[in-house]
Amino acid sequence: MIPAHEREHAERVADALESQPDAVRERWARALDHLENARVYDAYLEFNELLKAPLGPVAQTHVQLQAVRCLRDAPVERSKTELALIDPQDAYQTVVLDYRLGWLMRHRLMSVAAALQYFDRVREEARRLGSRAWEIAALLEKATALMAQGSYEQGIEVCMRVYNLSRRNGLVEYIPKALTYKGFALVKLGKHHAGEEALMKAHELATRNELVAEQGLALHQLAQIYHYDFKFYGLALEYYQQARATLNQVPVWPSLLERVDEDTAKAQAELQELDIAKILGPIPINKLRQEYLTSLVNGFVGIPGIDNRSQLGERIGLTRQAIHRNINS
Repeated sequence: MIPAHEREHAERVADALESQPDAVRERWARALDHLENARVYDAYLEFNELLKAPLGPVAQTHVQLQAVRCLRDAPVERSKTELALIDPQDAYQTVVLDYRLGWLMRHRLMSVAAALQYFDRVREEARRLGSRAWEIAALLEKATALMAQGSYEQGIEVCMRVYNLSRRNGLVEYIPKALTYKGFALVKLGKHHAGEEALMKAHELATRNELVAEQGLALHQLAQIYHYDFKFYGLALEYYQQARATLNQVPVWPSLLERVDEDTAKAQAELQELDIAKILGPIPINKLRQEYLTSLVNGFVGIPGIDNRSQLGERIGLTRQAIHRNINS
């Protein structure tokens, strides 16, 4: 599903192309269909063909802004070059361009300070223009940028602003993401019970509102917490697999599926290392037992299907195998 802020921009593009020949508008419709179905490269090719037509400066810039979004996972120099060629024709296009630049700084160049500046500009200008969707999108990205630099409490505050703005403006799709990020930050702060509640609420709201991609994102975040924070690899694997199965139900960008697969492979490798450690003598296995017990009791973060710590012992599959092999042996 295309996010609300991107749908808003897509509507502006369609309006700008209204006076264009049928062939141009049909090509735009095909490009949009590719985006809705996560065929990113096909969408980019259609946008490139559109840019060969005499669209006029406003429509051309709109199409460029959509095309460069398709390059978010391309080599970073390619993205930088394409962004440098865009000359916004009005304040709205400047909002979209600044958001694209902020995303590049945050996710590709890892320049958190620069990203925060861009997202603050987007938030302020979007609010002035009356675009709640872009304001909320910028706030969500700001929250992740703050968390990336360890400012978890500030990130939580921004997530709650997203939560409240989304509720007031009927933009429910952003709420599960805000709660997912909040849950992650709470766990990082050691507030495991509060993190559990936020993460479970994120999944429940996504399920209730049939936001399948957001369900998958919440499951992926939960798996990452078990994997990287508590090193409970068996349980992490179960939820990586659930996240992958959920995301397979809807079109999502290939890079998201790749991240889930990469995390799954890492967890599998680390679980195998535990088996190897078992033959190395009493010191490694004693340390291993302690790590598992600590993560099991103190590092528990509730997830769908497990209501409390006592239910962990009832889990089947990889988690139960891991417990039996590495704790009870």
